[in-house]
Amino acid sequence: MKAPAPRERAFGARTVLFVALRQLWDRKLLNGIAVGGVTLGVLTLIAMSGIMQGFQEKFTRSILKISPHVILYDTELRPEAPLLARHRGGFVAARVAHASPSERQARIKRPDEVVRALRQLPEVEAAAGSLAGMVLIEYGGKTRSIDLRGIELAQQEKVTPVSQYTVSGSFSTLAIASDGLAVGSGVAQDLGLKVGDVVHAAAPGGQPMDLKVVAIYEAGVPPVDKARAYALLRTAQTLLGRPDTIGRIEVRLRDPDDAFRVSARVERIFGYDAESWQEANANFLGLFEMQNMIVSFVIGAILLVGGFGILAVQIMIVLSKQRDIAILRSVGFRRHDILRIFLLQGVIVALVGGLLGDGLGKIALLQLAKLKVHVEGLVKSDTFLIYEDPAFYVWGVLFALVVGVVASLVPAWRGSKVEPVDVLRGQIG
Repeated sequence: MKAPAPRERAFGARTVLFVALRQLWDRKLLNGIAVGGVTLGVLTLIAMSGIMQGFQEKFTRSILKISPHVILYDTELRPEAPLLARHRGGFVAARVAHASPSERQARIKRPDEVVRALRQLPEVEAAAGSLAGMVLIEYGGKTRSIDLRGIELAQQEKVTPVSQYTVSGSFSTLAIASDGLAVGSGVAQDLGLKVGDVVHAAAPGGQPMDLKVVAIYEAGVPPVDKARAYALLRTAQTLLGRPDTIGRIEVRLRDPDDAFRVSARVERIFGYDAESWQEANANFLGLFEMQNMIVSFVIGAILLVGGFGILAVQIMIVLSKQRDIAILRSVGFRRHDILRIFLLQGVIVALVGGLLGDGLGKIALLQLAKLKVHVEGLVKSDTFLIYEDPAFYVWGVLFALVVGVVASLVPAWRGSKVEPVDVLRGQIG
């Protein structure tokens, strides 16, 4: 005859917690290894996220501080009709073999009206017309090609406040000096320029001019500092041979993240090609997304290894504690009490590992931020680029808890299925 099942009774959360902690303490080494696996996973999550996000945040901030959020170009999306279509109603020619290109230079028509209309849009904070072109400048026997931007200083400052990055001279002098030129620090270094030096500038189809360096700026973006220069709009128009021409309108938005949507809307309204800063930097942003995916895979793999550590330790505890589980069942512990004990152990191991990982991750980010590393590629920095977000620590603990609970399910379920009679008869354990 089978012995009667022990009478089950309710045990409070304190009793369950006491038993769980006691069993954890009895296997300090094994549980310490499991905690270490979770800690390593969370530490890696925080450190790698901080490093990757640091570079991405630095790049984004650097680009947005020196570049407009949306650029309206002089390329018309609704060009003139084909040559034959313009002469319908009378015979002109049977076909056109090769239409001669128009001698009219591309420009934005009625740019002042377009700028005023752009400023009326609720998403737009500022807008300014400008002209860009490649110019050769010569100084001291050296010749250098630069990206010249012709601007109206007061309007341009509201879109891209370059003057705040001036390291020598006065950027505001451009407003009163028709022959003034502001160059990036990279251009100045390559040509040996200082404020007050006069360079000879020329461009195909334009009128050569002598320009005086009135300011040198450093935005911290090497591709800009090494190639871009600013002059008055009238000066640039004369130098580039494009009088009274506005070739682009730069727009600053209240929310840079709206740039893609606003650029599409601007195209529909004005009929000119518009480009958001996300489109202009699509290659780099795509690279960042790929990096984030790789980091996610690495962190996930490490957390998975930590989860298997918890699983292995919990299974070993269940196997070695068969008789203890049988005794607990015989004194009235219910199946779900045993289930709660092992789940609670997994949660405790994961929580301790997550908190330790958060602490070590914080220390790691602080130390990495002090590391002297000269970076000069897409952005310029003299220290390791680190971005610290409180969400990193929250996600670290949450991921650790999820891993701990999932890894504890199987051993907890197995432990809850132990029958005291089978153990005492020697069939198990």
